[in-house]
Amino acid sequence: MNKVYECLVIGAGPSGIGAAIKLHQERVDVAVIEMSTPGGKINIAPRVDNYPGQHEIPGPDLAVIFFEKLMNEGVEFIGDEITSLTKEDDLFVLQGRNDTYRSKTVYIATGTVERKIGLPYEDELFGKGISYCALCDGHFFKGQDVLVIGGGNAALKEAVHLAGITKHLYLIHRRNEFRGSNKIVDELKSFDNVTILTPYIPLEFLHENGKLTGVKIQNKETLEERVLTVQGCFPLVGQNPNTKFINLDIKNEWGNIPVDKSMSTSVSGAFAGGDVLPRDIRQIYLAEHDGMVAAKSILEYLGK
Repeated sequence: MNKVYECLVIGAGPSGIGAAIKLHQERVDVAVIEMSTPGGKINIAPRVDNYPGQHEIPGPDLAVIFFEKLMNEGVEFIGDEITSLTKEDDLFVLQGRNDTYRSKTVYIATGTVERKIGLPYEDELFGKGISYCALCDGHFFKGQDVLVIGGGNAALKEAVHLAGITKHLYLIHRRNEFRGSNKIVDELKSFDNVTILTPYIPLEFLHENGKLTGVKIQNKETLEERVLTVQGCFPLVGQNPNTKFINLDIKNEWGNIPVDKSMSTSVSGAFAGGDVLPRDIRQIYLAEHDGMVAAKSILEYLGK
């Protein structure tokens, strides 16, 4: 593609969508590039109940609202996966699976990817008992026994969703205290088919004929080991920033992108926001805020 955009937004989550809409309204030649379903992590949230603009709503329904807003505004949307981001002279070069794109500025809002446990056979059993999305794959385990690993809000919410459709649900967490909301913990404890085990860690994925049959776990305090016979396992232990494709010197040692108060990175013309930033709290409204600040800064950078 020979065209040079004024701004390319990588990622169609709340942050990227918000920034793109604002820029488009200010007559910036902008496009959004997304490799997956628009809406980002909202799509895999069984429910969203902490977003001030909505009552409790299923995550995919909220994602549709965001995407419809983008389309109604007439923002150009490109379905492609960016595999490399570099800067040549004064232009950013985005190499995609389908095409090459160039732009005067770039806004990186690519969010995060699920962190893996790191045990043997985790990759081999993906889709054969192991999943990282209860909303996506929970129906495959209807009436079966499953295990959720994790103690944050994401793990707790997905455990609540699974508890309503599975025969029995185990939840293990490496600490006695949960990082997630006490309200969700109490809701999970109200189910008769839920067993919460702390402080436990997974030791081994058990399998037979290429399918998960159980998980060996260990109590961190007593070192007691036991086997949970389950047909499904959902490791939900956090996320890593989705920034491996970036070939600019803008990332910290963990792969996050530090920015200043204007959402500017250390490379002129490159801006970032949302869950790729090094922050402890990740919420939709924070991602939207980043997008608005970035849009204002991009307008100033372009001299608009």
